Amino acid sequence: MAIQFCGPCGNTLDISSASIVRCDCCGSMNKNNLFDGIVTVSSTHNFPSELRQKRQPTQHLQCLAPEDTWATAEETCRRCGAKEVRYTALQLRSADEGTTLFYYCPGCSERWNEGN
Repeated sequence: MAIQFCGPCGNTLDISSASIVRCDCCGSMNKNNLFDGIVTVSSTHNFPSELRQKRQPTQHLQCLAPEDTWATAEETCRRCGAKEVRYTALQLRSADEGTTLFYYCPGCSERWNEGN
């Protein structure tokens, strides 16, 4: 059994013997290609979709804020022995586990983290 997709929205189309099939999702009219032969598509990049072409590329955001915005803590630096370092905390695991603390020493640029 072959599956047809709507060109504008990518929704699956009903199986029909009519030459034109109406999309239940967006209402556009699509040519019935089920009887033209079977085409195998293995990548989403090969799937024609007007919606995919309009999509904006995703932005990659930094996970951590710049170190100069981190809070300070009375923690000894592992490398230079400075008595005050900067830190931030992130919840990297599930909610029932502790947060991970990320440390940064402004004196020697040493970085380390500790899981609670």
